Amino acid sequence: MKLPKKFNRFTVIFLLLLPVATATGEQPRRIVSLAPSITENLYRLGAEQALIAVTSYCNYPPQTKTKEVIGSLSNPNIEKIYSLSPDLVLAINGINPPQTVEKLKNLGLKVNILNKCHDFDDIKRNFTELGRIAGKHERADEIIKEIEIEINSVTQRMKDRRPVKVFWEIGARPLVTASAKSFANEFIRYAGGINIFANAPVEYPQISREDVLNKNPEVIMLVTMGNVTGAEKLRWQKFKDLEAVQNDRICIINADKVCRPTPMGFLTGLKAVANFLHPEAFEETE
Repeated sequence: MKLPKKFNRFTVIFLLLLPVATATGEQPRRIVSLAPSITENLYRLGAEQALIAVTSYCNYPPQTKTKEVIGSLSNPNIEKIYSLSPDLVLAINGINPPQTVEKLKNLGLKVNILNKCHDFDDIKRNFTELGRIAGKHERADEIIKEIEIEINSVTQRMKDRRPVKVFWEIGARPLVTASAKSFANEFIRYAGGINIFANAPVEYPQISREDVLNKNPEVIMLVTMGNVTGAEKLRWQKFKDLEAVQNDRICIINADKVCRPTPMGFLTGLKAVANFLHPEAFEETE
């Protein structure tokens, strides 16, 4: 067969050297993860041996330190990824830039894109899909069942308890919270709380302090924001009319506990939030 004129022998050699995409049904052996949740889930599934590289944000579990780092979520090193000859790159829609995915595909790499998680059902779907991709579908089903049992145990403790009004702060300057469209809202909902900004039209709306004061939350949850977190707590404590201040219910919670859209990450975060919103439920004897 005669090649078109635009192809020369160097082009043919280049194409032949491209990594071969994983055949249908074949378990990938060289995976690059472009998101922390993907990395954690692969470890949880016992598929870490196939994981050859991760982003600089992939810090859990600690064993990820042994993996090659290919850059950040928003700016991975495309050339480095290509040089590793992966048979599969895993990304998340809405987390990894579309231009990154496009560049990788243009190089002939196989890229699977998972959906961004907005609720616990999304988390389960992604985990199940990763289980299928990694050839660990049975293990994925087992883990989901185990997590659901523990989550049900937590939510049962919330049953018949009066929901408390919660302000969830994830940014100080500007002041940013989470709406019902966000993954963070799931912690509040499952833990027996009411998100005072649930009806905001965007996922993470910017608000004013006056907005918070007018809604008068019973609990303020400050997700760690680096050095400003402690100062932010002190700032809220100056508003003596706030019910959360009067009852000393301003909680600082580590971002790692509530920013990991994985089954185990959700369970860990839920337990922490539920313990703060309804501590009495966990002080009672079984």
